[in-house]
Amino acid sequence: MTGREEMAKTETTKITPASFTEVLKSMQGPVSMTSLVKPQLEQFWDAQEKLLAESERFTRHWFERRHEAIRTALDAARSATAADPANPAQAMETVMDWQRHSVERLVEDAREWFDTVSRCADYVSKTEAEAVGETLNEAQDLARKATKSAKSEPV
Repeated sequence: MTGREEMAKTETTKITPASFTEVLKSMQGPVSMTSLVKPQLEQFWDAQEKLLAESERFTRHWFERRHEAIRTALDAARSATAADPANPAQAMETVMDWQRHSVERLVEDAREWFDTVSRCADYVSKTEAEAVGETLNEAQDLARKATKSAKSEPV
């Protein structure tokens, strides 16, 4: 790098008090808008936490039912193979009993899934409505402050 290039690079990175003031002034609009976005952001992340908790709960129960299905399948297989070979109806009854309970577990999966989705949707819609209300209140407060400062006398 030549001396002239170094000087040019140094000059572009210097921050003077005047330029810093200009940067702060340019940020006033976006910074004041953060109060309008805050309720939405809080609602979004709070909803994420709730949805994860609900999903975790559903998944835990789903795995419990799958473990039960495996344990009972093993028991049914043992019973069916230990049954009297002269009485195949006994083995079939054991397998049909396991299948009936498997269908019950699947029905429980569906019921719990619909309940989970319903709770999540209910939570998100309620908190979204609250966040919109808070945003409107913030917007009104900002409008009042802007009107008040526009009417004030310069110092």
